[in-house]
Amino acid sequence: MSTAMIDCTDRHCIIGAGPSGLAQARAFLAAGLPFDIFERHMDVGGLWDINNPGTPVYENTHFVSSRRESGFMDFPFPPGGDFPRRDEIFAYLKAFAHAYGLRKHICFSSTVERVEPQDGFWLVTVRGETRLYRSVVCASGMHWTPNWPEIPGTFDGLQRHSIDYRSSEEFRNQRVLIVGAGNSGCDIATEAARSARAAYISMRRGYHFLPKTMFGKPADVYERENEWIPFRLRQWVFGHMLTILQGDLTRYGLQKPTHRVLESQPIVNSDILSCFAHGDLHPKPDVERFAGSTVYFVDGSSIQVDQILYATGYKAAFPYLDQEHIEWTGHGVSHFMTCFSRKHPNLFTLGFYEGNAAVFPHLELFAATVAQYLLSQDRNTGQDTLLREIAQKEHGDLRGPIQMIDSPRHAAYCDWLTFRKRIRKLYRTVGWSMPTANDYTRLRQTQESSITYPDRADCDAGSTIPVKHPA
Repeated sequence: MSTAMIDCTDRHCIIGAGPSGLAQARAFLAAGLPFDIFERHMDVGGLWDINNPGTPVYENTHFVSSRRESGFMDFPFPPGGDFPRRDEIFAYLKAFAHAYGLRKHICFSSTVERVEPQDGFWLVTVRGETRLYRSVVCASGMHWTPNWPEIPGTFDGLQRHSIDYRSSEEFRNQRVLIVGAGNSGCDIATEAARSARAAYISMRRGYHFLPKTMFGKPADVYERENEWIPFRLRQWVFGHMLTILQGDLTRYGLQKPTHRVLESQPIVNSDILSCFAHGDLHPKPDVERFAGSTVYFVDGSSIQVDQILYATGYKAAFPYLDQEHIEWTGHGVSHFMTCFSRKHPNLFTLGFYEGNAAVFPHLELFAATVAQYLLSQDRNTGQDTLLREIAQKEHGDLRGPIQMIDSPRHAAYCDWLTFRKRIRKLYRTVGWSMPTANDYTRLRQTQESSITYPDRADCDAGSTIPVKHPA
């Protein structure tokens, strides 16, 4: 084990080779910024690799967003069904890394143990070896640390979080209660409805359920084509349309929503109402307490179940970084534009937010902005200073016109349309050009014409981490 510090102050460090880390790596390459990526797993893809220990992805996971809207610029998803399945997403990310030559920058099987500031740089410790980097991009993901509710009493059966769920076979011949009604909770509840002996879902409040397709199109495609309509009018039209199509959902035993449509993270699910209608899934209110195998609810009702699965979300976590270096709100991060630290001019968090649209297009704009900022530092243009001045003055709330209900998960919420408006305004103010697909096309074509490189980086577990230098 080496005890000497390796000087990498001419380079940037990316933690994680999932979607966020890969997006940042491509942006750095396009900007000509040298970097290293450290990935604890043996492959790219992050949580989308179902063999990655601790992933929350289960066998039947699909994107809620559509294939058309979900790809990175210059690298669309290949043809297929409207909503990519988890193995398709994993294959897409592997192809993305290969197309832009990202794998050769990744140190696999390399867990980052410690990150701490030192004299304007960052000490990064990996496998007992410490390097000093110019900046750090935390792209390690926010869906690895389960959020567990505190419920009085003792339950005699199996309790687990959705992070450990893989297949509906786990519910066979069981009486199952799903606690939590986010997109994953509703998806898993529909699987329980088809395989469990009895299936229930506990919802704290009433929800609006959006279909995955509308008028023959994926819902996000329909929304994108109509985003020119003022938000309040879209909200009114959409709410009335759902009422016409679905009727009064209280007939299924569901609570009536106390918020208007789009004022909570959308539950996009075309199957759950059918499960309620067929009596295969039974809605219940919030859990009050446990006693043996009995679950008591706040309305006075009770049921007996064999297992409880908590689909209660996740907390953003940085196990390698002291929490004092992060600005927090609810369960999320409150950095400027979700990624720029106000405390440190060279610390960034990528992908630590909740949103209402496809994730990858968000990530590549965040990543491009970080790259532009660091490039401005290199060139001493003053644009980076201007961005930091803006960050100190503005809260950076990206919820826009949406009055989100009071919930920890909505504290760091990102409305796609608001984000695009804010990012364009920011680029105009500091004098940058918005990234385009052509920026990455040139990079991809360069990689395609370059020498072939190994499919794995040369820093597998047990080997010495190579010292890389700018080309």
